[in-house]
Amino acid sequence: MFKIVRLSLYGMEEGQAFSYQFSDGINYFQGKNDSGKTEFYTFLDYMFGASFKLSDKDWYKNTLESAELDFVYNDHEFVITRFLSNQNKNYFRYHDDDTAEEIRLDEYRAKLNSIFSGNSETLRELRTFVGEDIGYRTFTVFNFLGENRQGILNDFFDKCSRIEYAIKMPSLLNYIFNRNIARINELKKQAEDLKSRIAYMEKQESQNNDIQGRVNLQLRTLGIPTIFDGSNSKSVLQDVVTFQNSLEKKKSAKNIQAITELEAIYTSLDEQLKKQESFESDHKRFIEDDVKQQELLSNLFEMVNDKPEYSYLATPIINLISDLEKSISFNKYFIQEATVRELKKQRDLVKQKILSNQARFTIYSASEKTQAITLIREYLSYYTEDFDSATLKELKKELKEVQERIRNLQSENDSQKIDDLSDEITKLYRAAAGSSDLAEYDFGKSGFHISYLKSGNILQPQITDDDTLAGNQSKNYYTGSMARHTLIQLCGYLGFLRMLINDGKYPLIPFLVVDHISKPFDTKNQMALGVVLHAIYEDISKEQLQIILFDDKEPSELGITPDRATSLLLDGKSGFNPFYSPVIASQEDSPDEE
Repeated sequence: MFKIVRLSLYGMEEGQAFSYQFSDGINYFQGKNDSGKTEFYTFLDYMFGASFKLSDKDWYKNTLESAELDFVYNDHEFVITRFLSNQNKNYFRYHDDDTAEEIRLDEYRAKLNSIFSGNSETLRELRTFVGEDIGYRTFTVFNFLGENRQGILNDFFDKCSRIEYAIKMPSLLNYIFNRNIARINELKKQAEDLKSRIAYMEKQESQNNDIQGRVNLQLRTLGIPTIFDGSNSKSVLQDVVTFQNSLEKKKSAKNIQAITELEAIYTSLDEQLKKQESFESDHKRFIEDDVKQQELLSNLFEMVNDKPEYSYLATPIINLISDLEKSISFNKYFIQEATVRELKKQRDLVKQKILSNQARFTIYSASEKTQAITLIREYLSYYTEDFDSATLKELKKELKEVQERIRNLQSENDSQKIDDLSDEITKLYRAAAGSSDLAEYDFGKSGFHISYLKSGNILQPQITDDDTLAGNQSKNYYTGSMARHTLIQLCGYLGFLRMLINDGKYPLIPFLVVDHISKPFDTKNQMALGVVLHAIYEDISKEQLQIILFDDKEPSELGITPDRATSLLLDGKSGFNPFYSPVIASQEDSPDEE
């Protein structure tokens, strides 16, 4: 049982209050254009938790402070209150309570969700199936048929034009029309378990990789050539123990001494080479001088041979040149090219040793090496040796297969349920055939019926295809009348609500709010609206579904016999908001009449 009992409006000034009363069944609110019908339509959604900002709109600005909605659901009466200037100033209480605490909008919605959601098991099932929390606010997509999207048969619910509803509709429809919900939920639990195990193993794998890198870094610090690959921890530990034992017998200075000696050898060889290179330079100069001396000596011999009387003068010079030649011969003996080559070879060898073993000859203190040993032992204690990468691959493969089975099961529709919904929509539309030329014409077509197509959320009129050999297959029947489409759309809303209410497990507010639906209809066909609306109560009671209509026609013109009819313009009001007074243009501001 559901019924909005009363909507009370409170103005900015003290004592300003006005209430609209509601009844079971059809509630008809009549008003001409600019009387606030659409505002009233929107305001009901606001009272049930929509987050519209209304305080700055002309219909409410500086006139309406708050509103209170009294409704009954499953024999409990509730009172909810919202303030327009602050969306997070709300109140929720039982009708018998005198006071309530101020709550935020999210708390307000949570309380309403607890009322309309039925049992918690259904919510958990829905969440598991869809993969996110789905509450009564999402299900308001079935409750509101506004003026702007009337006559739409593809994705025909009004709110599907809003992205926050459109993205959830495919999953929602999968849930409503799926016959494998229990099996899918089992598979989803299995998938969650696999994800948990995979996440744990991936964490182990990541940790092992990190430890492996850290251990190898410390092994390089110690100068141990072993590489830790994850399977040789015992070998690594043995090498570390061996190194530690050797470290205790040696002093850290020995390593420094070896490096120092190597550097000293390199320096000594370099100095010797520099000296030898200097000797070579001097030797070249002596050779040049030797050549000159030989020429001089040759000239002196010629002079002495020609003139013996000068021999006493030439003999001392010849003896001096002879002594210099012996000195030069000594230098020739002293400087050997083989020696220079050997020195260079030794120096290059020492240099190559230093460069090729740079890491080995990096100087680490004894404390740093002790720390490296401690770290290696600690890292290896955290390493998971029994980690099996093959098992991780198998789990990922199994998860992929489970997810594929879930997708396949989710796409399997309960064809009988869809056929029953199609039949219900067609039945409601057929009820209008006696009062609508449009419906009567359609049913004059062979095999005319309305099929609901879940893919695309479509209401598709179809007729028998006489061109096929079998003669009993259907083909799509396309009609161009907006009035016809709007009537079919209304039947779609009513058929869905009947189905959802009878299922009795969804977080649904069992009411339908319709704004200005007579607009596309002419006088010949508008009576069909009342016929369809009354026809729905042949299958469900008025206590199960409340219908609220806003229109400018007299209800009798639409074939409607409302359970409560209210005019928005009575009691001296200008429209929905009794505290609002429209600004009337002055004579000077009014447009000139032709």
